[in-house]
Amino acid sequence: MKKQLQIAGLCCGLAAGICAAATVQTGQEFIYTPTPAGGPEMVWYLVDWGDGTVTPTWYGLADFSPEMSKVWNRPGTFKIQSQAITVSGRNIPLISSPITVAGSTMKESVPLSAKSSDAPQATDESRRPQSYTIHFDRIEAVDRLELAKETGAAFPDNFCIEVSTDGGKVWNDVPAAAYNHFPDPGDKKVCIPLHGLSASDLRVTSYKPPQNASGKYELRMKEPVAFGGGKLFCMDADPMAEADWNNMWLTYGSAANEVLHNFDPWWPTTRPDEGGLLGIGSTIWSHWNAMKVSWLNDPASKRYYEECVNSYPQDEHGLMGVAPGTFYHLDHSKHPVATALFVSGVSQWYLMNRDPAFLQTKDAKTGVALIEKVRKAMKFLLEDMDGKTGLLANHDSKSDGTVKGFGSNYWDAWRFGYRSAYDATEFYISLYWLAQLETALGNADKAAEYMALRPLVKQRFNEVFWNEETGRFIGCEGKDGSRHDYGFTFVNLQAVAAGLATPEHAEKIMQWLDGERTVKGDTSTGADIYYWKISPRCNTLAAEAIRPSFWDDWNTEVGPGAPGEYGKQVQNGGHIFYVSHYDLMSRLRIKGTDAAMKRMDVILDEFHKDQLHRKPSNKFGITHVEGILCEFPESGLVPLFMLTGVLGVEPEAAGLHIEPSLPTAWSYAGVTEYWFAGKKYSIRAERGLQQPEVNGTSIKVPAEGRWLLKPEGDVIKW
Repeated sequence: MKKQLQIAGLCCGLAAGICAAATVQTGQEFIYTPTPAGGPEMVWYLVDWGDGTVTPTWYGLADFSPEMSKVWNRPGTFKIQSQAITVSGRNIPLISSPITVAGSTMKESVPLSAKSSDAPQATDESRRPQSYTIHFDRIEAVDRLELAKETGAAFPDNFCIEVSTDGGKVWNDVPAAAYNHFPDPGDKKVCIPLHGLSASDLRVTSYKPPQNASGKYELRMKEPVAFGGGKLFCMDADPMAEADWNNMWLTYGSAANEVLHNFDPWWPTTRPDEGGLLGIGSTIWSHWNAMKVSWLNDPASKRYYEECVNSYPQDEHGLMGVAPGTFYHLDHSKHPVATALFVSGVSQWYLMNRDPAFLQTKDAKTGVALIEKVRKAMKFLLEDMDGKTGLLANHDSKSDGTVKGFGSNYWDAWRFGYRSAYDATEFYISLYWLAQLETALGNADKAAEYMALRPLVKQRFNEVFWNEETGRFIGCEGKDGSRHDYGFTFVNLQAVAAGLATPEHAEKIMQWLDGERTVKGDTSTGADIYYWKISPRCNTLAAEAIRPSFWDDWNTEVGPGAPGEYGKQVQNGGHIFYVSHYDLMSRLRIKGTDAAMKRMDVILDEFHKDQLHRKPSNKFGITHVEGILCEFPESGLVPLFMLTGVLGVEPEAAGLHIEPSLPTAWSYAGVTEYWFAGKKYSIRAERGLQQPEVNGTSIKVPAEGRWLLKPEGDVIKW
């Protein structure tokens, strides 16, 4: 395992660059942050490491700069020289810095084997794109691509990297690997990070190749050299599907190869560079962030998450704010459900990392320990929101669940309030997570109290929210007794995935979604429910179908010809991709793994076409039609199904629960890097295995059964 070194003046958040000579060991990962260039233009950075290699970044706002990683294989004193290149082509030299690398010379990495390569031919046409392509013997996970000048040839000042996973039939850009005004690297190697990108083929494409000595245009360089490692997710599936699954995580899970304008995977990037995102620092995302980040080896993101959850405001009753410094979502309404999300997120985070100091960290403003904030939050849910009765209620008069109320959850265009099925589901989930946390902390009585309440919550949920006429759960019951059923797929699927629906109710819900039965009066029925293919429409009855509408038009008006017309707005007949995670988990629970994989295969086929970099606009130029990119980091929950569904990996009080559900056609599936309780593991489920096999931190378990990885590293039947 590479050790990571961050030194004052070299790290994220320090604008002064390197203040003094630093020392690092060979083989040790070194984190470096260039001095932000500043100024009005967007820039990308190029770092010369002093050892004959240079590394470029993607481009972003000049007031920010990225964390960059470097490992030296030989000792010596090197001079790190950074520069920023603006979008108009200005070159801005930044602070140069010495670094001493100690230790012994290490063995150089062995390049991946390429079976062939195709170099372009010179042409008289200056604007004809040219590509240099390398073909691998098999699909490889590529960590970096090295480019170098050919003697006597000009290096292209514009180029991008493209990837294929099907032998070159379909090509997609690597968003973060596109460059304009690239300086001549001389005899240095250009090392382009690709972070384990799965590829059958890679190509370097220049849209305006340089001129050669005879005046023709030619992309001429030494054959690109690729270096790789292992795939994160491994499975006995079609190699292309395995590659696309891994690349979907790179895009929407870690966002490692996406353009990030703030050089930060926690801040959305705007048009035209929208892409995947790691997380958002709002309480509303606190549980999803924990699901995505808690198992990763990403110290910077883990620090940020812990800083965020410790800075969310909490009022005297225990209600949580929606983000650091505010209780109001977009200055519009409170989201009491964020209180449950906070409880679930903090609990799951602790159970994954097992760091007691995390729970004892103090709120910067109030001095209250995080664990006390969590317990106070649950007290608010139980008492102020009536959770102890089994039926959660939002008593905020502004969010009363009527057609005049304000929205009060993530789906902010709908007037959810008072008795909300969405909020009740999150409350049910939070009871489980806090029970697990209290058990881990030795508070068995309190944990038993929370677990004992869950059956009552489930009973009341099915009694209150079930609509016998439509055969699905309504979204909300207003304080005036009104019941709002617009065919909310996101409400129904999360309830099924959480185990809230009775078997009979769950079966009817899946029949409705699969078009096996039609709900009279719905706007969307049958196959049209999956019009967007990768996930269902968020509602099957148009917001404008009932007047007055349950739609909260504080930002978008609905109706024929309006900006929010059905099918033209992300929350009204559009879709948000994350719902597919709960769709997959629901199918796994009700119909089995093969049924879930049938749905996943559709998603992978669509991802293969364009990596789901889709953000269409309606006729008004509004791009909130499909919710995949930009402010939707929860899209990363879909490839996370490999862990939550196929491998059945989840922390609990006693350790890491592993309960595989392999598709019939697979003999194995696994994850090669999974961090639990401060240790890195590889976890693999295999058919034919009778007992777990533990070799250090490499774990294999039988594909059938339930297993527990204890914090100490032992694996037992569970």
